[in-house]
Amino acid sequence: MNKGGLVVEVARRTGLSKADVARVVDAVIDTIRSAVVRGDRVTLADFGTFERKHRNRRIARNPRRPEVPIVVPERDLPSFTPGKEFREQVLSSGISRT
Repeated sequence: MNKGGLVVEVARRTGLSKADVARVVDAVIDTIRSAVVRGDRVTLADFGTFERKHRNRRIARNPRRPEVPIVVPERDLPSFTPGKEFREQVLSSGISRT
């Protein structure tokens, strides 16, 4: 499902117009993005947590040429950790991707 599909589904479930739902979805995404960029943590109960995580500088290796080190610079990356209830629902769904 992409953002358009999400808008359609939320509009169907709430009875609101797709235009109104699209504005709300955009506002929610923008708000989460802005907070994480500032370094804030956004926690949605029973869903998960969005946050900014720091990765230190490290040395990586190309499996075809392991003798040549590749320096991966330090950086901050966005991260999402699913909440306990969400994780359990996914695990208990029984749907396999094999």
